[in-house]
Amino acid sequence: MRVDAPQSPLDPGTAPGGQRGWAASLALGGRRARQILPRLPLLLALLAMGCTAGATPRHSTEGSIPVVIPSSVYRPFPYDNAAQRATFEAFIACAAAHGIRYEGPLTDSTGESLFFRLAPGEKASSANRQSVNTACPQMMVGTFGTRIGSVDVPRFERAATEFAGCMRSHGYPNYPVPAFGEGDPLRAFWGLPMDWSSGAFTEAVQACVHPLQEYVFPEGG
Repeated sequence: MRVDAPQSPLDPGTAPGGQRGWAASLALGGRRARQILPRLPLLLALLAMGCTAGATPRHSTEGSIPVVIPSSVYRPFPYDNAAQRATFEAFIACAAAHGIRYEGPLTDSTGESLFFRLAPGEKASSANRQSVNTACPQMMVGTFGTRIGSVDVPRFERAATEFAGCMRSHGYPNYPVPAFGEGDPLRAFWGLPMDWSSGAFTEAVQACVHPLQEYVFPEGG
């Protein structure tokens, strides 16, 4: 596996057919791939990295801006469940409300990546991206709950439990703890209520997303 982490949280990518756009590549290949995700300030809404299982991206440079050119054709991301779909759709809507129109999520032909790209003709300044990073925690929640590669079950369950406990202290005292057992931990996580239509809920997630962020890219990883 080739690991080549971009310097910017959003790298301008090349879409199929040569169409230019910004691509936030989440090519997650298990625990090691999670560890090399770039670190963003506080609340992360858009991740970018170039570690792909089965499809190796390469980087070229136009001026001083790194360009991510995936080696595989993009296709719609295959959702695991309705809650995952609703979370990523909520991110798209949140980003649009803060001035950035994205397309996605998408994956490559191997299914071993997850990324968004700017809509055709869209531009995004650093200030715009920071606004989305701060306001839209749905990307981190969706990424945490997406299985690409292996899952570190003890760490995953601990992060999800800490998230639920934080929600209880941020306006949702009856927020349930994930019912982990012998089954799929991601399924248990997606069993948590996710009311993205509520501004109060989104604000609570903004305050509580840190444990999920620490799982996706742990300190010292």
